[in-house]
Amino acid sequence: MENIKTGTLEFDEAAGKFVIANEESNEIVKNLEFGDTFEVLVDGKWVQTQLEIGSNDKGEMTFNLKGTPYKEFITGVEAR
Repeated sequence: MENIKTGTLEFDEAAGKFVIANEESNEIVKNLEFGDTFEVLVDGKWVQTQLEIGSNDKGEMTFNLKGTPYKEFITGVEAR
């Protein structure tokens, strides 16, 4: 069975994109582009998702994870 690396969803300001990063090993596990699928932990279960751009009620751009409750503040979510 493939050893899937996990980490947390973070925004890499230097690259201007979201990544899955593992703080313990200080490495980027995966660079994410819009349209890429990956999994996040929701209520103890892994759920497949994608990054989506949305807006809040103030008209500000937000990032959401499709099919999950994660909206706007999505950094720090456990991902693989």
